[in-house]
Amino acid sequence: MNIKTISALTLACSAAVATQAQVIDPLNGNGGISYTTYLVNDGSGGAGDGVSFTQGGSGLTANYVGGAAFAEQALYLAPVTAFSTAFVVGDTLEISVAQPASSQAEDIGLAISGSNPVAGSRTAFDWASVSVRPSLTSIRNNSDVSGALVTGANVINGVAPTSVSALYIQWVSADVFNLGYIDTSSVQHQSESVTFNAGSSIGSEIGIYGDLRAVGNSLGPVSNLTIVPEPSTLALCGMGFAGLVGLARRKK
Repeated sequence: MNIKTISALTLACSAAVATQAQVIDPLNGNGGISYTTYLVNDGSGGAGDGVSFTQGGSGLTANYVGGAAFAEQALYLAPVTAFSTAFVVGDTLEISVAQPASSQAEDIGLAISGSNPVAGSRTAFDWASVSVRPSLTSIRNNSDVSGALVTGANVINGVAPTSVSALYIQWVSADVFNLGYIDTSSVQHQSESVTFNAGSSIGSEIGIYGDLRAVGNSLGPVSNLTIVPEPSTLALCGMGFAGLVGLARRKK
């Protein structure tokens, strides 16, 4: 086997593994997934203001609902069992982002939660989110771990919204998740690592986070909710073919 053949096989292996990434919902209204909106922080105190999520041809937008400006935060979630591909330990969940600049202090992003999320409280169930806040050119993280709420943790500043191509949540181990963003050069930037308590059902539901505060305003679109398997297969391919390269060189 010559070097050119080995190189070609390596490329083929890389391509095969890359194609394992699965778009589980394009978020354009054609995915066939039923989501539920949970208004977890109602700044209006029940006056009817809130957040709605709309799917269309270019993706999903988060929209402010109501006639007065309050801080309204919502999760748009579906059970992982509703999707054709399971989200499991070792996988990375991603959404594509096409968020223009905005002057409003609002966020849109990716979210996961435990089973049985409820509206009206940010501390009644485990959850985490990573989001882009265009007005502050920042990436922000929120989480609740067994009633301990953390908002705006480990903010990455100086991130123009147009430089963000995707947001991700990586399921590292049973109770540990890494959160961050991917820039337009495909470089991954981790912003936070969240550890949940043993026995948490975190990862049971997945979807979108929205934090809106301005009447008539919308954020997004985001699209292509995707599961990327852990790269172990690619690593094994690479090591195997590297060994073949070394063997071929020794035989020369």
